[in-house]
Amino acid sequence: MSLLLPNHAAVDSTDAREKWKVKSGQTDLPELNFQNCQRSWDLPLCNASLSTLLDVFRDDETNRARLLAQSKPEAGIWLNALPSAHIGNLLDDDTLKISVGLRLGAVICEAHSCAKCRKPVDVYGHHGLSCSFSVGRHPRHGGLNSIVCRSLVSAGIPAKLEPRGTSHTSERRPDGCTTFAWKRGMCLAWDVTCVDTVALSHIKSNSTAAGSAAAQAEDRKTRQYAYLVGRYIFAALAFETFGPWGKSASALVKEIGKRLQQHTGEPRSHEFLRQRLSIEIQRGNAASVLGTIDLTDNLREIFLL
Repeated sequence: MSLLLPNHAAVDSTDAREKWKVKSGQTDLPELNFQNCQRSWDLPLCNASLSTLLDVFRDDETNRARLLAQSKPEAGIWLNALPSAHIGNLLDDDTLKISVGLRLGAVICEAHSCAKCRKPVDVYGHHGLSCSFSVGRHPRHGGLNSIVCRSLVSAGIPAKLEPRGTSHTSERRPDGCTTFAWKRGMCLAWDVTCVDTVALSHIKSNSTAAGSAAAQAEDRKTRQYAYLVGRYIFAALAFETFGPWGKSASALVKEIGKRLQQHTGEPRSHEFLRQRLSIEIQRGNAASVLGTIDLTDNLREIFLL
């Protein structure tokens, strides 16, 4: 107690410590060197709460996948962004409400049929995230690529989107590449994808291990662009609708952030880049959910916004 509240009168914290052990499921207190850090006390309690929730939804794969995804650090990046329209971080009311609803597993709309494919949409609106005619998919894909490209340019590394001539034998081309060497005398080429955490094809693996869909997507992209190996440094950037990032995506964003910091002198460059990417995913999610109906004046009340 004296470490957390040095000017506080001496109190007996034995009872509080024992209650903390019971609630957190820990047998020992945090190490002495970390007892003045609030995170050391909060994290075990949060982990215990997550375990309890996962037990409650033991037979509900959708909610298990949602909870595991939201437990990843990347899932909450957008919550820490400064909501300013001047820097492009401000979410409109509809996007914010849908983003929070998806994160919490709350009811966000009335059950209805998708206006694009006529398939049923439940009250949680998840269908829009994986619909074959998703309204938000292409804008989100373009937005993520644009952020990566602009960040490279801001770091002093010229880059372009949809490059031609990367292969003489394949019509497939990556989403972008640098025009000057990135590492080892080779240019960087990247390809972005954002997969739905709770899609039927991913739900089983994601309900067991968070980020499984992103990892599979990165492996798939790496195989698709195997022809670039030896001539380019290829990076597959896979994100999930509910938050998790693939390892390759995290590594490349960290490297770009480091170079941005060196080039601009801004120590928070990496975090700002992560926030922009996370916010773009939320915008794409909201557009996909809203796109399941035609939002006319007479139909807008279908969403509980």
